[in-house]
Amino acid sequence: MRLKNNALMSTTMPSKPFRLDSPMRFALTALLFAALFACVYGAELSVKPYQEPASLKALRAAMDTVSSSDSQLALAHSCQKDYPDEIAVQMYVTNLLIADDISPVRDYYRDLAEKNSGNISAQFLAGRLMEDSKDRISYAERILQKDSNNYWGYLLRATAYTDADDPGMNKAEADLRKAISVDNSLPFAVEQLGNLLQKRDDLAGADAVYSKLAEMQPNRFAPLQYRLMLLGNDHKKAIELIDQFLKQNPKDLNALNTKARSQRETSDWKGYVETNRRCVQMEVTGETAYNFACALSLAGQKDSAFVWLTIATDHDFNDLEQYKTDDDLIPLRDDPRWSDLLTHVNSNQKAQLTEYLRQAAKTAPQRKEKALTERLGLPAPDFSLDDFSDNKISLASLKGKVVILDFWATWCGPCKMTMPLLDKFYTEKPDGVVIYGVNVWERVSRDKVKSFIKEKGYHFPILFGNNDVAEAYGVRGIPTLFILDKDGKIAYRHVGYDPTIPEVLDWQTKELLK
Repeated sequence: MRLKNNALMSTTMPSKPFRLDSPMRFALTALLFAALFACVYGAELSVKPYQEPASLKALRAAMDTVSSSDSQLALAHSCQKDYPDEIAVQMYVTNLLIADDISPVRDYYRDLAEKNSGNISAQFLAGRLMEDSKDRISYAERILQKDSNNYWGYLLRATAYTDADDPGMNKAEADLRKAISVDNSLPFAVEQLGNLLQKRDDLAGADAVYSKLAEMQPNRFAPLQYRLMLLGNDHKKAIELIDQFLKQNPKDLNALNTKARSQRETSDWKGYVETNRRCVQMEVTGETAYNFACALSLAGQKDSAFVWLTIATDHDFNDLEQYKTDDDLIPLRDDPRWSDLLTHVNSNQKAQLTEYLRQAAKTAPQRKEKALTERLGLPAPDFSLDDFSDNKISLASLKGKVVILDFWATWCGPCKMTMPLLDKFYTEKPDGVVIYGVNVWERVSRDKVKSFIKEKGYHFPILFGNNDVAEAYGVRGIPTLFILDKDGKIAYRHVGYDPTIPEVLDWQTKELLK
């Protein structure tokens, strides 16, 4: 707790002297030290507004103009080459590129750092991607040897300490505060400091730091999002904070959607409808129209809900599984228009898929060549996981086969779209190929997972995974699918839903079987 500046000086002295015995003197000394420590470390940070580089602003704007992941990756690679010394740009593009595969990105920056040993940007960018803490510290020390008062050196070193090196996170905190003192106009160390305090369960301290981060980036939603995470289920307070943010940023869709979720949790159906109405007034997309329809459904406005669901389908929001399983739409299911709507969604979904596959067929030779050249050759972490019959299945026991692992969960929409395609491939797969769905990050019991698979009628076997195996394989989102060669190495990796995945799996597994 931070003390007022005059708290210690205002203590009333006794009318006559008295002597403290040693235990009391020690206790009061300890209390005094703790109070002074709180004054120093609990003091408010002095920060300045962050001025985002013009190059990063231009990159963000350019990203908004492209829709395909390939186009985004191409743009990221281009900026990676064009702005080698602009760390903010490099951090942004790196976060995009590592979502596909971190290994080549790490190699790129490691090579750049070796060729430019005196370049601080290159050392920092390489160091932040190192998994080993010793490697990170080594890169940080290179920076600090060149410049003992360098922001990026302290920031990098703060992220490198292990729990064994820094059990109280005091070293990391000291380095972060040092970085902030070096340059209090950059938000990165402030953000990391807030995360550190949150990890330490100092929620009041974390909130104070995130508030400072919001001062630095008043138009960015992330600082507010951090503060909201600290509130737990206090949705009333969450709405108050979001409304403050919306006064300055009335068109921020992330803030509006988050506010709508809190209003839903508090059963504020009128507010829920009005917030979603603001979203569609700003921009009518399949998602905003669908969310507005869900709000209208819960508010009992059936006619309007059906109108906006139709608008959602016309704007390509045609995930039939989403419509059928969304609890927000339960009030509409006894209406005669419901079956007609599902028919319409199903028809649109099939038409979209047919057109997508038709266009994909035109480029099959080029796509096959690209798919086969994406071979990785990375060691596959071993595992030993239960199947539905409680048998242990290990990677070691599958050596000599081509293994497909699909990381998924029952709540994941793209996973549920991928699984029928994977099941189709399973029934037609070449000899020597085995497939396992690895259930991770699950929100229901194992029995419900079993019921889900039985209800869907899938044929390929399922393994019950855990956070350790997901982390070992570097799974950052689901579905993520790995193809392992006969020697137990990761040959190919696929992230997200792809309607052409059966075709791609056929190409890649046959290549590995040669």
